[in-house]
Amino acid sequence: MTRDKPLSFNQRLRALSPWQQLVFITVLAQRSAINYQLFCEAVDFGEPTALNKLLGLLWESQLSKEAKINWAVQQEKLSELQPDPEAYDVYGVYPALDAAMAVELAIEQALQADAENTIRASKLSRSTVRQFLIKQLPEAFDEEQESIWLRAQPLMDDENAFQDELLAQVTSASSPHPVLMRQLRDLAYNQGFSNLGISLD
Repeated sequence: MTRDKPLSFNQRLRALSPWQQLVFITVLAQRSAINYQLFCEAVDFGEPTALNKLLGLLWESQLSKEAKINWAVQQEKLSELQPDPEAYDVYGVYPALDAAMAVELAIEQALQADAENTIRASKLSRSTVRQFLIKQLPEAFDEEQESIWLRAQPLMDDENAFQDELLAQVTSASSPHPVLMRQLRDLAYNQGFSNLGISLD
């Protein structure tokens, strides 16, 4: 008798229901919002809390079935919040743009459910961490050494463990009940640290 192969992480994401996928994306977006806020404050770009207002609507849409939110209008607002990497000579513009893109994926998911948005959000968060670490790479490393070095970094471990825990919590519930939402929101705030291990303090 052959034993079924366990599903890969991405297959498990595809198997989630649309509301679970939306919550998964929203949590990753919320956790990365600190990167956006710090960038805005550092270079005086836009309104630092604007992204959090959109995230607030995403949480509200999950908690209240009565919430009527025009996501197409919110999506239009988002384009003004995305910083242009060409316009800034600081690394922080990239994690900030990634945070805005994560919110965009959540809004796209709210507009029309698509499992691939969940996978994109997962990869985007891992990529933000990966690119941040690559900036600290010893220059002499070849591709294989780089791969080994990246896998050994605690920040990469934290990212993978966070996504594993998030998926486990989302999978454990059959409906978006308030207790679960509070738990997931606490998880998203990640004790005040972003996926890059930085905080507003």
